[in-house]
Amino acid sequence: MRILLTGANGFVGSHVAEALVEQKHEVTAIVRKTSNLAWLSSLPLIYKYGDLSDKRFLEICSKDADVVIHCAGVVRAMDKDGYFKSNVDYTKNFCEAVLASNPNLKKFIFISSQAAMGPSLSNKPKLLTERETPVSDYGLSKLAAEGVVKSVLGGKVPYTIIRPASVYGPRDKDIFIFFNLIHKHLRPATVERRLVQLVYVKDIAQGVVNSIENAQSDNKLYYLGNETPYTWTEMGKVIAESVGKKAMPIPVPDFVFKFAGVAAQSFSYLTKKPAVLNRQKITEMLQEYWLADNSAAKTDLKIEFTPLEIASKITYNWYLRNHYF
Repeated sequence: MRILLTGANGFVGSHVAEALVEQKHEVTAIVRKTSNLAWLSSLPLIYKYGDLSDKRFLEICSKDADVVIHCAGVVRAMDKDGYFKSNVDYTKNFCEAVLASNPNLKKFIFISSQAAMGPSLSNKPKLLTERETPVSDYGLSKLAAEGVVKSVLGGKVPYTIIRPASVYGPRDKDIFIFFNLIHKHLRPATVERRLVQLVYVKDIAQGVVNSIENAQSDNKLYYLGNETPYTWTEMGKVIAESVGKKAMPIPVPDFVFKFAGVAAQSFSYLTKKPAVLNRQKITEMLQEYWLADNSAAKTDLKIEFTPLEIASKITYNWYLRNHYF
């Protein structure tokens, strides 16, 4: 297949690119001239340099593709408009470009987020049929982008929408903070009990690959996350044990997280750069349950989710080899 991929130089996108190449697909990556392509240097990719705001450029890129995989998006922005411009407007541009230049496209795969569906109300996994309840501008923008894919392409081009849980794995820089503390023999824990699901980045890549020629996934939405939920305390224990580290638990009250979010956001206003943490990110982190039903992904996409015990060891050793610690 001739695959057109956005976000290939990012954390998730680079793993998707690797998985596509392993399956002998011909991959064309849309990147900016300023993009860091270090993670892609060993892959035989074709590059198209341009911007997702340029619809004519997207029409030219899409013209000869068999499948489009849209991984690009922002997880951090200065304000709501920033999220909606990158995650919604650019997705609309792309979908309209596909219809204009390649209406016979075999599949459009969109990488969304669990943030679009919002937290569950109890310790029972949230169903894909339940009403979405995002608690952040990021989540609202990803939900709106899903709506664009459905409204623009529905009935014209087959699509698959994938909502990953909290993603970890080699190259990640967000959950790396957790691994870094464990490396230093510390493991943070919330005082209140909270349950979250995680997903190993290579499982997302596998889900994308398994969607490409899978008619069963046409015009459907999938949640990707390991069915085993963890509290922060449990997560820290599992990771520490899997990498052979003794780590002291450090209970962190909610007000510390909230203060950190406010401080980081205030600093971002001075630097004019989006913060890794902000008040909305803390709001997401402090939800009681981030649980959802992954049964459709297991059935239709044939994903066997990698246990945290295995994937965390692979991830830790990658950080170690690449001198992140």
